[in-house]
Amino acid sequence: MKKAILTFVAVVMLGGMAFSQISLGGRFYGGLTSGFEASLLYGMGGNNRIEADFGASFGVMTKTYEDLNINGVRYTHTGNPSYYVVAATGSYQWTFNIVKGFGWFVGPAAQLGMGSNHDGDFYMRLAVGAQGGVEYKFDFPLQVSLDVRPMLDFIHLANPRSLFDLGVAAGVRYCF
Repeated sequence: MKKAILTFVAVVMLGGMAFSQISLGGRFYGGLTSGFEASLLYGMGGNNRIEADFGASFGVMTKTYEDLNINGVRYTHTGNPSYYVVAATGSYQWTFNIVKGFGWFVGPAAQLGMGSNHDGDFYMRLAVGAQGGVEYKFDFPLQVSLDVRPMLDFIHLANPRSLFDLGVAAGVRYCF
């Protein structure tokens, strides 16, 4: 009886995985930040799926520095220190078919990460937002996509320079 139950559970789990689509690849993006993410799409049946991304972004942010002149007059100048962020992002997506192989998707997203800038400031990133775009799946096991992911960072609400992140990404994935 124990073997029968285990066999039944294994068949149901493997059968569920056979009907779901798994795609593995990467996303290259640019905008307010630019970088690369390793990307995994897991189809959950119907038009629902989960995307999990892990990657690094690099960029240049504008920062205002204050200098004090010898005569006591305050001057400011703007510099462009570089920074990096390493983050894990997850999104739940609904997919919609336009024509065979070509479709669009949309859904909520969340991100958790950490980073540092040229000045040595270390910070955490907790952001929520959305992700939407278009994709094309070829007749052979390759999928390409173009999407946008606007994110609002809740940890940096006091600093408007790092509050909002927006970028456009091109994705390439192998479909299993």
